Amino acid sequence: MCGYDLEDKALSDKDYNWFVKADLSKYKGEYVIIRGKKVVLHGRKLTKLLSEFRRKYPTDVPKIARIPEEETLVL
Repeated sequence: MCGYDLEDKALSDKDYNWFVKADLSKYKGEYVIIRGKKVVLHGRKLTKLLSEFRRKYPTDVPKIARIPEEETLVL
């Protein structure tokens, strides 16, 4: 058992609303880890980011998104 509440695994409504409105263009092509309506880590290597996140925030569940290189059209 990981000790996390399953509801913590998804972006909260506040984090999600912040995420869809935030200008994350400077992170194009990178993964971002969101904590408290803020990007706390970013980079191209997810395994490295997760290791650093777990070291800095051992009891938190990472909220991860990948920012596309180009504009994405969702139909």
